[in-house]
Amino acid sequence: MSDLISALRLPAVLLRYRELLGAFVRRELKSRIEGSILGRVWPVLQPAVLFAIYYMVFVKLLKIGFTDKLAPHGPDEWAKGWRSTFYLITGILPWTALAETLSRGTGVVLENSNLIKKIAFPSELLPIYQVVVYHVYFLIGFAVLLVIEGIVNGGLPMALVWFPAVLLLQMMLVTGLTMICSAANVFVRDVMQAVPMLLVFWMFTTPVFWDLSAIFQSGAVSNDTFLNNADRLMHYNPMAMLLGMYRSIFSYGTIPFPLYDFFKLSMVSVGVLWLGYAYFLRSKGRFADEV
Repeated sequence: MSDLISALRLPAVLLRYRELLGAFVRRELKSRIEGSILGRVWPVLQPAVLFAIYYMVFVKLLKIGFTDKLAPHGPDEWAKGWRSTFYLITGILPWTALAETLSRGTGVVLENSNLIKKIAFPSELLPIYQVVVYHVYFLIGFAVLLVIEGIVNGGLPMALVWFPAVLLLQMMLVTGLTMICSAANVFVRDVMQAVPMLLVFWMFTTPVFWDLSAIFQSGAVSNDTFLNNADRLMHYNPMAMLLGMYRSIFSYGTIPFPLYDFFKLSMVSVGVLWLGYAYFLRSKGRFADEV
């Protein structure tokens, strides 16, 4: 119970150690561009190239159908291609931030065993700085998406005002999960091996690369029990709710912003962060003996 109460002090901890957290983030970002020829161009170039690849593979070669409610709203094939591209990008960007943070963050406590053995070091900063680093890259990718959106559609959606709130929920959810995985991995090293497999399963049960509503609209599988159950399960998948919010932002009002899902995800994100930090606090006293 004391750990649950102590976990409520996370905002105060972040405020107290904000300079140290910033130093960790800057060091990590700097280490990623040091020694490279293109340097700071890579964070922008990578998402731009990936967007082009997704457009060519999924839209032009595979011709996979996605929702027709995203921008732009032109009737021709060109517009359909861009709608599919926006559908993919608004799913891939948040998912990549989650997957890369969990994959790298799970082992972050063990990787910094020299810091863990220093009594005064706030070890909770280790998973948190990983979350911040990968969401910096997420924001860079999102900025590239906004540039493409502005060029293709001639403007930005008004629903973009929801973005900061959705991003906050995303970071809270990812932070809580990363804290749980990084603390558990100290005592059970199999966690590091299990997380990538669980992420693959979670990815394919989340509408990142597919659109369940488009499948139902085709009418070919309207009575499929498995797909109907999958549709119901989407209402309990926090990442499905999150991706739905991002996609509603780029629908220019065609898809109403899911306020009910926003409320549900708020409860889930706060709960996961609170319980995750409480578990981390409960475990950190034994880190020095295990690393």
